[in-house]
Amino acid sequence: MHTDIFKLIFEHDLRLEQLSGEADPRREQQRASTLEEFLKPVPVYSKFYFTGTCFENGSEPRFGFTRLQAFDRLFDGFLKAIAPRLWIGQNGMLPGADSSATWQPSKPGETLVLCSTEAAEQWAREGSNISPDLFTPALSVREKIAHMTPVLDAGCLVLFTEQAHDGLDLHLFSKANIYEAFFERYQPLTGSPGLRYFSINGKRARSERLFYFETWTLDRPPHGFEEVFPETRLR
Repeated sequence: MHTDIFKLIFEHDLRLEQLSGEADPRREQQRASTLEEFLKPVPVYSKFYFTGTCFENGSEPRFGFTRLQAFDRLFDGFLKAIAPRLWIGQNGMLPGADSSATWQPSKPGETLVLCSTEAAEQWAREGSNISPDLFTPALSVREKIAHMTPVLDAGCLVLFTEQAHDGLDLHLFSKANIYEAFFERYQPLTGSPGLRYFSINGKRARSERLFYFETWTLDRPPHGFEEVFPETRLR
């Protein structure tokens, strides 16, 4: 008997310096010096973290999105929610990467750019290139923000694989709020035996204890940690 706890942690309307979750205080202290700067719209972004824990009778819990027994179904939902996209990795375009058989998270530190055909064609016309530093595993998310921003502003997504205790998690960044696309794919799975899906406001999950709430208060989740059921609706 097992239970998968799938957690989709989201944050929206994030300023550039907030994207990494490690806001640079030097940037936070900057203030608009003119009225024009003050009135200028500030670009905002969204990020999504896909993780989970598998509980199995007689065994220690296993932590990581890829360690869930429902991973294949959840990852298929992920791919369908963001399709159609061209996938670009460190070595260039991934062929046929709209299929779950083409790419699977296999190691931490991978970076992929998921873009529309239109964005790729525009870059080709303009002679623009994605910075190679965006794909450097040794750089942190904060260090990659400057390289990530033009990609996000072009309407593309940036995906990172993150090390979990026992497996891998996925960390996705976007200019648009695409939460609804994931909800539409994942909500129908909530009737499956052995799978519970929690939608979590990332601003409420700021500590390790809260991140692993399922290990100590699963049936009374903290405020902002919402379990999704078959009857749950966004509106």
